[in-house]
Amino acid sequence: MNAMFSLFWQVLRFRRSPEDIPYSIALLVFVIIANLLLSIGGQLIGKPDHAEMAVTIPLLSVSIELIVMSFFLHFKGFYNRFVQTATTIVGGDCILTCMTIPVLAIALSQPKGSPLLGVLGLFEIVVMGWSLGFRAFVYQRALNIGLVQANMFALTIFLLTTLITVKVFPELLTEATAAAAKATKSP
Repeated sequence: MNAMFSLFWQVLRFRRSPEDIPYSIALLVFVIIANLLLSIGGQLIGKPDHAEMAVTIPLLSVSIELIVMSFFLHFKGFYNRFVQTATTIVGGDCILTCMTIPVLAIALSQPKGSPLLGVLGLFEIVVMGWSLGFRAFVYQRALNIGLVQANMFALTIFLLTTLITVKVFPELLTEATAAAAKATKSP
């Protein structure tokens, strides 16, 4: 287990690539389940009264990414790379999720207007950028495309996931709009 954590960490730091991940369907299933449990746990910490949303959003995110990834790997003729690519993406995402859950817990313990919230929000943005860059690196290797295309591919999957999530849960957009309006009005 420690060896797999180390391998995913090395891929997150761009020192290894998806072809270094073992081809194992059992490992893929394990990291998908681990990712879903971590993501659902993180969602429940943030919104404990929205259990349906906490379960559905991670399921949507993982499903959309795996479906789009599978389609494009098949389209490019690299479907045999699906297991390693998916294992790499989901395994790396597990580590990134483990990094953000404590940040979420700290943010929820802070009073409104705390200066620490801005720092924690900035950390979340950095992790999201890291996640997109990591995904682009993996897609570049797996799909044999340029880095700019891979970045656009990662960003497109992220935006597609966000769009579908907002369509399924329109109240998220309402809450975000209200929070943004409130933040711009405060001194």
